[in-house]
Amino acid sequence: MFAFGLSEQTHGADVYKTDMILTPSEHGWTATGEKYYIGNANVARMVSTFGKIDGSDEYVFFAADSHHDRYQLKKNVVNSQNYVANYALRDYPVTEADLLHRGIGAFHAALNTVNVCKYNLGWGAVGMCTHAMYEAVTHAANRYLYGTVVTDFSHVRRLLTDAYVRLVAMRLVCTRASDYMRSASAEDRRYLLYSPLTKAKVTSEGERVITALWDVIAAKGVEKDTFFETVAREIGLLPRLEGTVHINIGLLGKFMPNYLFAPDAALPLIGRRDDAADDSFLFAQGPTGGLGKVRFHNWRAPFDSYAHLPNVALLREQIDVLAEMLASATPDAAQQKDIDFAFGVGQLFALVPYAQLILEEAALSGLTGSCEPLIDEIFAVLVRDFNTYAVELHDKSATTDEQARFAMRMIRRPVNDPGRYEQVWKENVMPLNGAYAMRP
Repeated sequence: MFAFGLSEQTHGADVYKTDMILTPSEHGWTATGEKYYIGNANVARMVSTFGKIDGSDEYVFFAADSHHDRYQLKKNVVNSQNYVANYALRDYPVTEADLLHRGIGAFHAALNTVNVCKYNLGWGAVGMCTHAMYEAVTHAANRYLYGTVVTDFSHVRRLLTDAYVRLVAMRLVCTRASDYMRSASAEDRRYLLYSPLTKAKVTSEGERVITALWDVIAAKGVEKDTFFETVAREIGLLPRLEGTVHINIGLLGKFMPNYLFAPDAALPLIGRRDDAADDSFLFAQGPTGGLGKVRFHNWRAPFDSYAHLPNVALLREQIDVLAEMLASATPDAAQQKDIDFAFGVGQLFALVPYAQLILEEAALSGLTGSCEPLIDEIFAVLVRDFNTYAVELHDKSATTDEQARFAMRMIRRPVNDPGRYEQVWKENVMPLNGAYAMRP
């Protein structure tokens, strides 16, 4: 077992800052400093530790031995069974043999490790929400209130259906993003968009799913013999680890111009990557810069494949207005530096690759024909989300009058089809009743 000692209490996961200092000594260096929020650091024998050589800008990663008498395990920083350590090194001896990376390579290793960690958080949200979904539907479908089965209440059906389609979308995005992660290379770095997208959007959607389910099951969600009780406590961590949602949505903005306006037809089409190959590139991703130069395939192609679905077509219209705004009412330098404004634009943009991955995975998974009502119901939710973000952008103080008019032009009313909704409810949501329960 290994541990990744990057974060610090003062700086979080800010790789530009570290108080772990290596001072030159007779046999190399001595390291002094503390790390915080470090999973496995109580049990891992070797702890990869990020620091800086004193008096220089040279970063290092070195392996610290948790059994060494200069390694102090101080405490668990969380109030739960999970052990997230605070450990300290006091004049810990470091030799050349202990160094994992030195110089700019250590800096790249820090960011590149986080690229993988971000992506994995999305699957954490998918797993937790999946278990919670089974519990919530089973509870609601077998409970009577005011002489009515809980699942017969219209608001409960809407909450459960929305939660279900959001969860399906989360799984489709994570599955498709995996193909780009595993197919990545120095020449194809599309994964650098899909990793923070998965972290920011899938984990945030997980929080929304749990909130909706909790509104259905109410007090059941805090009972100690449920899985839900754990999920309700833990789900909020995922959007706030490996950089906050704001940081990762901001990162997406670096890719926005090339993604929306400069598709590269020469990029290979990526198929299903579930083969047993060695994902060696993810362990040697190389330099981390040049994000604004990363190119993408045409995002419109999967939309064209599902253009016959009314809500897919509506979201495409909304995106076209967004692109028009960015081209003709382009945010100026001050707006681009305004994190609150940039976040508003970023939330709108994030829905574009999110939808693209959903549609690509839907085609690969064979979600056509009788499954298309489910896809259209997902996009009805995405259209509503786009409306919400458009209104938020309209109301921001930094938004110009012209941009505000564009924001209002983005709003569309989703196409509501009672037959489609009923099909998703009967064929997808209700069959979860009693279908799975964890062992007590």
